[in-house]
Amino acid sequence: MRGQGTVRRRVHLVRHGEVAYFDRSGQPHNPRDVPLTPAGMKQVEALAHHLAAVPIDRAVCSGLPRTRETAGILIAGRGLPLEEDEGFREIRGGRLRDLPADAIEERLAHAYAACGEEGGRFLGGDVFAVFARRVSAAFHRLVAAPDWRSLLLVAHDGVNRAILCDALGCGPAALATLEQDYACLNIIDLEPDGSGGWRPLVRIVNMTAYDPVKERLHATSMEQVVHSRRRV
Repeated sequence: MRGQGTVRRRVHLVRHGEVAYFDRSGQPHNPRDVPLTPAGMKQVEALAHHLAAVPIDRAVCSGLPRTRETAGILIAGRGLPLEEDEGFREIRGGRLRDLPADAIEERLAHAYAACGEEGGRFLGGDVFAVFARRVSAAFHRLVAAPDWRSLLLVAHDGVNRAILCDALGCGPAALATLEQDYACLNIIDLEPDGSGGWRPLVRIVNMTAYDPVKERLHATSMEQVVHSRRRV
């Protein structure tokens, strides 16, 4: 990829497709194990159609089943190995049963509310700032590797937000403002900065191939989690 003589590399940053975080009784599944739902598979297949002609020479995911499944659909037929990097695993909340029963849905819907506070935690779990540093370190390791030109990185809602914050030069306080719908695509180009590093150029944020103009997407990603709990 060249623009006026500048060699750029490209990151295709994807969130996994839809999953079911709760069982039929409304109890949370272990988020480490949840697979894609049939709807989630269709969402990813729609994105795969858009990316079919796009060259990809390296594929990385967080290693959790929902990212492995998503990446597998997106690179099917390409003959690429799928790498796993735990640095891109999702932010972890505390135990929902430790929250007041009448406040669970409110807390879920506003899980990123404390992202700008010193020591702020995600649902009583991971500290946002510590999480963001972990994700940033993993992303910069990938960027520093010289062996790819067009990368697919399949990760999670919070992880993608943290990478976008890093690319945009803003801190964890902006995590709450960068929505990541299921199976969304973000594109970040990287160009040489003249000192041996790379300068990010954000091209696309939160594009959903199955609903490009968000006609049916009005709830936030965390409100979607709340709605899935109510549907069981």
